[in-house]
Amino acid sequence: MAQFDNAIHITHYINPHCFYYKPETAYIEEHEQAKFAAIFNEYCETEYGMRYDTVRDPQPWKLPNPGDLVAMRSNQLERWIRCEVEDIAVDLNQTVWYYLWAIDEGFPIKSSHKYIRPLPKTFVRESAHATRGAIINILPGDTRYDYLECEQIIEPSTKWCSGIVGILELMLEHAASISFVPKTMQIIHGETIHFGELYITTQTSVTHNVAEQLREGCPNQIVLAQGATFFRAIEKLPALNNKRYLNNEGLDNHFVNNYVSHSFQKSYNPTSHTDSDIDTDTKVTLKVHEWLKQTKEAQVAILEKQRVDSVGKNETQIINIGVPASEYILNKYLDDVAEKVDKKEGTTVTMDDNPMPQCNEAVDVNDGLHSKPSKLMEHVKRYNTKMLQKKHDVHGGLE
Repeated sequence: MAQFDNAIHITHYINPHCFYYKPETAYIEEHEQAKFAAIFNEYCETEYGMRYDTVRDPQPWKLPNPGDLVAMRSNQLERWIRCEVEDIAVDLNQTVWYYLWAIDEGFPIKSSHKYIRPLPKTFVRESAHATRGAIINILPGDTRYDYLECEQIIEPSTKWCSGIVGILELMLEHAASISFVPKTMQIIHGETIHFGELYITTQTSVTHNVAEQLREGCPNQIVLAQGATFFRAIEKLPALNNKRYLNNEGLDNHFVNNYVSHSFQKSYNPTSHTDSDIDTDTKVTLKVHEWLKQTKEAQVAILEKQRVDSVGKNETQIINIGVPASEYILNKYLDDVAEKVDKKEGTTVTMDDNPMPQCNEAVDVNDGLHSKPSKLMEHVKRYNTKMLQKKHDVHGGLE
């Protein structure tokens, strides 16, 4: 079925008509969005550095206004991300806070100005990676008693009730996988919304249509509508124009970009457990790594299938959508840093003018741009080595 080819990861959920998602394949290194995020982070690290007010004052620049695109250093993700300024507020201590929307990550975040920098012009053209979705053909409803007909009737409401919002949230949290099949696209209140059918697969490998499940569970709070009737009614919902850092009830629902101390993480040593614990978890760990490997192979296969399917499409139509390939960003970045002068040594670094590979080929961002493996890979390799050594010692003792 079509839903199995459209697996998504929901990054932010407000109600059935407002949730943001990214394809599952966007989180593997071979995907264009993952390559773009790595290149953008390295560019900002080179331009702005990792230290802020502790070493030097930030360079003077005009503070952003709502609607501006900026670059922000996320302490939670430990990298630079692109954001849109959604609102500005001042607390009781006269501290200015920026309510931002991470356009590529798909979630709201609150930060002070010291973590915010101007967005480099090279990265402005890339469209937002997070997509807004909405379930099609259903509307929030409410029941009232019709005294003329002497019966209860259901009519469209202006807001989703908290019961349906909470039920769907639980369904999404406990789902083994989530799929979304877009049917149409509309621009409402200046934002592009993809309307389609949402599917969830439970832990018992049973797939359900979310709209049908909600209608069966809450028949008195959902109104069915199709075609032009649906879109005329949905434009009247006030919730479609709410701030993205507010939940369905109008309360703050955002992350705060505070500094996260790693002292606890450094003091915590997973190898300090007893040998019996390590021996017990060895088989489970191997199974988990095997499952992760199979999952990544399946995602790479899906990504390759999507690339093959996109070859037959009109390239001009893809460009008009406004999603330029990340190869342009990479080329632009290499051009910008091709002639950089090292102020300390007084020398000029010149990069070779090698032709870049085509967009349909898998490009390893770590090749050339990152000369050493990530911290995660170093920990995984170190942990696997210790596990193999422990396993060898145990077998040696038995012999």
